[in-house]
Formats: sequence, C-alpha cells, structure tokens
Amino acid sequence: MQQSKVVDLTDVLALEAADIALEHGLAMTDAIIYATAQRFDAELYSSDADLKGLPGVHFIPIP
Repeated sequence: MQQSKVVDLTDVLALEAADIALEHGLAMTDAIIYATAQRFDAELYSSDADLKGLPGVHFIPIP
C-alpha cells in the first residue's frame, strides 16, 4: 500500500475509460480502474472476472 497513489478522475481519463468500456464491454467502474492503471503504466491485480484476460491485468482467482 505504500506504493499506492491516489489520482483524480479527470475528463480525459473518464473519456478514455468510456472508450475502454465500449471496446471491452466493461462496466464504467471497471473501465475507470483499468484506464487508470493503463494511464499510469501500472500492473493491475484483480479478482474481478470482467477484467480477466485484459493486457496488464493479473487475475487472482478467489477460492
């Protein structure tokens, strides 16, 4: 958590997320998370099945 960064949801980031939502059929909240990770060149670790298989996403299944 010490390496975490809080970023503002700017108009530009929101528009990028909207494009990603349409392209990948994601809910807007998932698209915002994914777009933010992409924008900051961050690897995304998630157990959200909707993000599974996207570039830069490390899927962690929940037992």
